[in-house]
Formats: sequence, structure tokens, C-alpha cells
Amino acid sequence: MTVFRIACCCVVALLFCLSRDAVAHEGHDHGTSKKNGSAPVDAMQNTFEANGKSYVWKHRPDLGKQSEAMIAAAKGGLHNNADRDSSTGEIVTVVAKHGLVTLDPEMKEWTLVEGQDPLFAAGMNAHGTDCFMIEDQSYWAFSSTNTGSVVVSQRGKVIAQLTQPKGDEFDNPTVNAYFAAGGRFTPCDVVYLPVAKRLVVVIGYAPGDFALSAEIRDGKWQWGGPAWGGKEQVGGVFSTAHGVQVATEAGQEIVEVASRSHGRVFAFTSSGAQIKMPGADAKYYLDLPKGSTPCNISHIGSSMFLPLLNPLASTKGLAPLLVMDGGKPSGMLVPATYETLGYMHHMHGFCPVERDGTLYGVVLSWPNGGENAAGKRNDGQIAIFEAVEQK
Repeated sequence: MTVFRIACCCVVALLFCLSRDAVAHEGHDHGTSKKNGSAPVDAMQNTFEANGKSYVWKHRPDLGKQSEAMIAAAKGGLHNNADRDSSTGEIVTVVAKHGLVTLDPEMKEWTLVEGQDPLFAAGMNAHGTDCFMIEDQSYWAFSSTNTGSVVVSQRGKVIAQLTQPKGDEFDNPTVNAYFAAGGRFTPCDVVYLPVAKRLVVVIGYAPGDFALSAEIRDGKWQWGGPAWGGKEQVGGVFSTAHGVQVATEAGQEIVEVASRSHGRVFAFTSSGAQIKMPGADAKYYLDLPKGSTPCNISHIGSSMFLPLLNPLASTKGLAPLLVMDGGKPSGMLVPATYETLGYMHHMHGFCPVERDGTLYGVVLSWPNGGENAAGKRNDGQIAIFEAVEQK
């Protein structure tokens, strides 16, 4: 299976050949929090398998330097994912109340993008992020749950903002009726499909729980085209569609959706027809380990990475990044078991980066305000890890 995020492009494929709810998180039970400091590591924690090789995750505190202002803004409000711009090698995200930031290709330091539109620092977040190319031009798209909009930009210059659909844009009458009646619009993630030439946005925090399309029509981005999904309780397949990714298999473009509340990953054609998820059994979807709450999806080589909002039974109250290979768990990363990262309790984003034949992972954690108010501190943080092969 050949898998790609348009931001990672074909370079990532070389790596391993060479070496449960409809609204936002407040008020949920996210498991038992732990105090700052290291915790015992189980057999699968902080290691993973890929292509017959074993890797261990090494924290790289020397990478990803942040300003004090960025740290302060992230600590109380980071609710994000990040992606890599294939044209520049930068990692991109938006920190609410701080602004649009990039991490340089050597992953040394985060900096604010110069000349950016003021809206990036005005309260939007990058709950979902996708970097993509159209005709050799680089674009950065963000789905902001904070502001209820999808923003398409070119290095801080806003090209388009997609907000609440009116209800006459899509090929699906059920979806149109939902929006015509004023149905809630909460964009959780966004991805560009380079073959179909459209964006797909998932709105898992809404009663609709749909995947929506947007296309360039008459020279501007507009809602329109395929729309699908719906909540499982009312005949759909999703239970909080939270992350969306694009992949290819046998030349076919596949839209993958992480359905958070029941821990599943679905696959669809670009027009919304459900197909069998690679590695799935007769159910057609990937059923993740019990208790999995996947927020986003990313790939590199044969590995799939799923940051989980909540802990698993084996992770002692701390949420992991789950690594899958061939539809089966192959390992995990639990950032809060590392020194200085003990407050990273809930994983929300992960951006894999291949550099000089080595895999790195940019991990983003989400702070639960309810837990913090109850004295169970957890922070929004960004940390970088290196996958080191075990000989």
C-alpha cells in the first residue's frame, strides 16, 4: 500500500526501506491523571515495529525551541495538529491567542510567521492542519473548532474562509437538509485530495457528524460535491469523526476517517462510498484496541500513527500515540513517561517527519480544563521524538 499525506510527499516512503461524544472535550472523563515525573514503561510503551525492525522513541529536548509567549499560550489552550510543508520542509500549526507558527526544516525552533493575517492570533486554532500543493503553489489549510471555520492560506495570507454551509451545496439531500435547518458546523479536520482536487472536512463535534467537500469553483473555494457519514445512532457510521487523511492503494485515492468515540478508522472513495480499510477484517473498518480514542491520522511507510485522547488500560492513566502496521498495533509512545513531559496527558496531534533517513515525530497534547480546575494539572505541550533503531 502506498500512503501519502501531500505534505510529506514521496520522501517519507523511503524511511523504513532504509533503516465518545459529539461536542467539545470539557466535562469528559479522561481517566486518572498522574503527577509530573516519569512512570514505569510497559513492554510496548515507547517502542514500535516496522518492516521487521524495532524502534525506540527518544525524546529530543534540543529540538523545537519555543518562545515563552508560545509556551504560555499552548499550556492553557493547545487543541491542535500540525503538518509538514513539502515545498519548504517546515512544520506548520496555529497556536490560539498566539498565531501561525512554523518549525524550521532542521526542527530547531518555532517562530511566528511574518506578515500573517491578524485572524491567526485572534482565537482560531489548528484543530486540523493540512499542507498541500496545487500547481507548484503551497497552501496551508486549518480547521478551527474555536471559530467554526476552515481557513485556506498561503504563508499567512488568507485565500479563503469556509464557514457554515447554507444547505444547498452538496450532492447529499440529508446533509443539505441538516444545514438548511441550521445544523451545527464544527470543523474537526481537513485534508486536500490531490487527485479529486477537493478538500474534505469532518465535523465530528456536531449532531450531523458528516464528511463534507469543498472545491474551487469560479476561481474560489466553495462548499460543494460529495458529503457523507452521519452519526451511528441515526443510521450513519461515525461516532465523532475527528481526523481525516488521504491515502492511495492500487492507484485509488482513499479518504480515511478516524471516528474517535468508538475507536474505529474507516475508508471511503473520494466520492464517499465506503470501502474496506486496508488491514481491516470483514467489518471493513479498523477496530482499534479497546478504549482507543483517535484524534488524528498520519502515515509514514507502512506505519499509521494515531494520537489517542484518552489512556488505554496498559498506559496507567496517560494517553499514548498508537502505532499500527498492517491494521494491527505495533507499538506506542507515551510522552508523559519522559522526564519534563509529565503533564502531557492527552494526545491530540502527531506529525511524522523523515530527515536524513531518520524518523522524527512532532507530538501535540491537549489540556483538559476541567481536570486543571480540579487540581489534576495537564498542559498543552509540543515535544519532538526520534525513532532510534534497536540493534
